[in-house]
Amino acid sequence: MDEIKLTADYHSHTRYSHGSGTILDNAKSASQKGLEILAITDHAVRHPIVGVSPKKYDKMRADLEEVQKGFDNLTLMLGIEANVLGMAGDIDVKEKDMSKLDIVLAGYHLTSFPYKFSDYFKITWNALTKYTMKSTKAQIARNTTMFVNAVKKHPIDILTHPGFRLDIDYKEVGKVCADYGTYVELSSRHKTPDEKSIEQLLSTDCVFVINSDAHKPENIASCDFAIALAKKYGIPDTRIANILGKKLDLRSKR
Repeated sequence: MDEIKLTADYHSHTRYSHGSGTILDNAKSASQKGLEILAITDHAVRHPIVGVSPKKYDKMRADLEEVQKGFDNLTLMLGIEANVLGMAGDIDVKEKDMSKLDIVLAGYHLTSFPYKFSDYFKITWNALTKYTMKSTKAQIARNTTMFVNAVKKHPIDILTHPGFRLDIDYKEVGKVCADYGTYVELSSRHKTPDEKSIEQLLSTDCVFVINSDAHKPENIASCDFAIALAKKYGIPDTRIANILGKKLDLRSKR
């Protein structure tokens, strides 16, 4: 495999949620690092304390468009990182609000409480105990069902850090992402998927996006872990969507 050069980072956070920089700060960093595209994807509303209300989307859009005027060689995208909330695969971005966004990401976050209290015991409890108790087959099946249902029900462009905090059947998740046109994130921040799981994803037809999940401007495009993983397992260029000038086929815009 040739040297991997990222042309886009589709996962970054700002002060609108709990990043340390502004949209301008992130854009400056992306431009300095030679990116062509940067997505601003702050946390959605049910992420405690820092979640962004849909009422702020218009303000964020105006901010982003003002910043965009200063960058001819960088395209900024307004997105959101939605929370996957329970077995039904619900997310905290309504269909009517998606039209205000350029890109929709979604992932599981421990602190985002599910809509149904019963899902606390089915999903959240497993996330809390993952590092002290081995997940059972039933728990893995439930976790997997949550992601599969989310991808089937919602036009998610990128599934973020799958397997972070929850053990899943990566093969089943990879298959549904391939079938529905959702990209699978190789996350340098959370180091997922790990080396035990990447081969399961590679056995499917899913396509990957290498993202930083940067919460600081200086970490934009910092993807050493994911790039090393892609090289080690020989992921072909055809299965990495943010290199070689490629652009995403956005499911949310079809």
